[in-house]
Amino acid sequence: MSLKFTYGKITFLLICFFTSSLAIANNQQLKSESSEIKGKVFEGKFNKPLEFATVSIYSLKDSVLVKGTITNKKGEFSIKRLNPNDYFLKVEHLGFLSYYSKEFTLSDSEKKVLPTSINLKLDTKSISEVTVEANREFSRVELGKTVYNVSKSPVADGGTINEVLNTIPKVSVNADGEIQFRRSSNVKILIDGKMTGLLGVDPSEVLNSMPASDVDRVEVISTTSARYDATGAGGIINIIMKKNRAKGFSGNVGASVGTNDKKSGNLSANLRTGSVNFFGSYNYKDDWAGRDYNVDRTIYTNNSHLLENADVDFGNRYHIGKLGMDFLIDQNNTFTVSASYRDILQNWNGTYDYTRRNLLSSAMPTMDFRTSAVDMALESWIYKASYIHKFAKKGETLSVDFAYTDNASDNEGKYFEYQDNWNNLTDAYGDFYKLDRKESVAQVDYVLPVGKKGKFETGYMYRNNEIDYEDQFDLSTAFNYEENIHGLYAMYSGGAGKFGYELGLRAEYSDIKTNLNYEDDYFDLFPSVHLSYQISDKKQFQLAYSRMIYRPNSKMLNPFQNLRDPENQKRGTQDISAYYNHNVEMSMSFDRKKASYKTTLYVNYFKDLINQYRFIEEGTNRSIVKYGNYDSKFFSSLEFEASTKLNKWWSLSGYVAGIYEEFKPSSEFNFDSRDMWEVEGKITSIMNFKKWFKFQASFRYQSEILVPQGKYQNLYYVDLGMSRRVLKGKGSISFTANDIFNTFRFKIHTADPTFYNKVIQYRETQVAKLSFRYYLGKRYGIMRAKPKKSGMRHYENDI
Repeated sequence: MSLKFTYGKITFLLICFFTSSLAIANNQQLKSESSEIKGKVFEGKFNKPLEFATVSIYSLKDSVLVKGTITNKKGEFSIKRLNPNDYFLKVEHLGFLSYYSKEFTLSDSEKKVLPTSINLKLDTKSISEVTVEANREFSRVELGKTVYNVSKSPVADGGTINEVLNTIPKVSVNADGEIQFRRSSNVKILIDGKMTGLLGVDPSEVLNSMPASDVDRVEVISTTSARYDATGAGGIINIIMKKNRAKGFSGNVGASVGTNDKKSGNLSANLRTGSVNFFGSYNYKDDWAGRDYNVDRTIYTNNSHLLENADVDFGNRYHIGKLGMDFLIDQNNTFTVSASYRDILQNWNGTYDYTRRNLLSSAMPTMDFRTSAVDMALESWIYKASYIHKFAKKGETLSVDFAYTDNASDNEGKYFEYQDNWNNLTDAYGDFYKLDRKESVAQVDYVLPVGKKGKFETGYMYRNNEIDYEDQFDLSTAFNYEENIHGLYAMYSGGAGKFGYELGLRAEYSDIKTNLNYEDDYFDLFPSVHLSYQISDKKQFQLAYSRMIYRPNSKMLNPFQNLRDPENQKRGTQDISAYYNHNVEMSMSFDRKKASYKTTLYVNYFKDLINQYRFIEEGTNRSIVKYGNYDSKFFSSLEFEASTKLNKWWSLSGYVAGIYEEFKPSSEFNFDSRDMWEVEGKITSIMNFKKWFKFQASFRYQSEILVPQGKYQNLYYVDLGMSRRVLKGKGSISFTANDIFNTFRFKIHTADPTFYNKVIQYRETQVAKLSFRYYLGKRYGIMRAKPKKSGMRHYENDI
């Protein structure tokens, strides 16, 4: 264990000590808080009790918020543990005018009961505004991000989070199943603004197991602010989950069946009892999918030619469970703990046939055949703990988060080779390697409101990442990697008139060590600037800049690869270094009554970019794909995005982008600079026939796109989705059909002066799925944060 990780342990112990001290201080304070006030809130016109009304108590002296609560089904509320003082009440409910009580005094240990109920009056103006907001289109623009309201999508009823992400403009899934934003896989995925939710795992695999019905909205952040970890050169996708604040038991259970023996199930539940909320979930998946491909390769140096057909089935079976608890210590302090377990088994079963010939020879081609069976078994535990403290000043908060994950996987392959025909077995062998990965994160964030519109934020993060690879047959090839990162940030945001701003600076120190005499440590500064100008109520201009870093991940470093197809291998590179990029984004957004538009100019410059490259291994004619640091990449796009509501039941959203990009390799590579103009777009139509069902159709097109040694051919596909509420709204049935015309084909051409290689990948994308979901107990009582022109982060950590 390195000295740096010892520092991390000390840091975490200090955080725990600080957290405990705060809790003890609060408990000492509770001893003198013995007063209480009770009352009832009714709807004025029909004199019916109002549930979920927000009741807040303020100090009369300085109007500082002291505590708050919400009413129950009977409209009753109770605020306990109050100091003797002079107060006033504020009562709020969506669609009603706010109520302010007269001043009153609580003496020591007084149990005050309001003699009459509080009656709220209907706010007709507010109702009309809420109606407009509820029917707003697919997206809205805030400072530094675009928010997509995906919860109403038919795909959200029965699909996975991966599937609903694929409906968002500029977000897609590549040939390897990775989530991409603006075609970059180097994107950070967050859940509720935190990286701890997907710590140490492949986000695309985990999100493909989580039901989209639990997602409220998705925030897409192109130019990252300093509050976030600087890793994630392509941007951030922040998934905001629904919050269940209703007391009692609630949850949902779902199941899906799909074509070609695909099945999955999931269960989630909440039990809220006063100050404690217990939650848990379980996800199961068992499916097979085709991963077939063809290869056409010519090697100019020896005039050899290869035709290959690969018939590959990929099996993916897993069990994922999670248990946790929220504890509301009091109105100002919340503590959360959870533990997750994953048991994953993946199988790659394939048959391969190779036809080889010499272009200058008249001899008959030779035939080789091969079967492979590769198994990967993964077990992992993820532990998380968080603490939130609200100060007396409204909006002032302190949060502490810690997460630790331990992943261990065994990878085993068995191979059989045949010459000329399937009856002539020539060789049989296998391979086996182990991968262990441990990662921990500790983070402290503090927010302080300043004046009427200002906000100061600061925080510290420590992250440790250890990866160990070990070949059981050759221990001399073992590879160990350890990465320690310390980050500190400060931000200030505010506004003056129509002008809004957010300025930040993040400092990070990185220390990397391996057992192969490769070490690196560096200190970096990452500034971020977000500016906005409200030209009118319907028109806004934004300008943003950020500097980011991307460090090599385990897939890029892994020196061991199963030899399921020796002619097409991927290998990690252990001496690649991190790269940096600069993001600049300028946008103009327009908001109309039934439509919204956004035009964006985006520029991204990468220095020392990590990217794949292909070469022919000398003496074997085998194609090897590795990772290396290029000189630079320039990416720019002009984008137009729009959403409109054609009528009460039909809405459209979509975007189109014109792109220019250029790759410049370093001198060590055997190919030249390349550039290309490209076009891509997506359009989604949602029809809501209220008495029948919701229907969604999505179309995506992508022209030829550039890769350093060649290009991807153009592609297009159409996805459909339908959903219907049943059982008086307690259940839903949904049907999805992806790639209905079976046109989603990845065709990539790569070359250098020594070879030409063409690969066509036939991933099984034409999939139909039927899903059912049943809601248990109370449905979600979602409290949405109001959109803020200043673009501040939503805080949804309270239970």
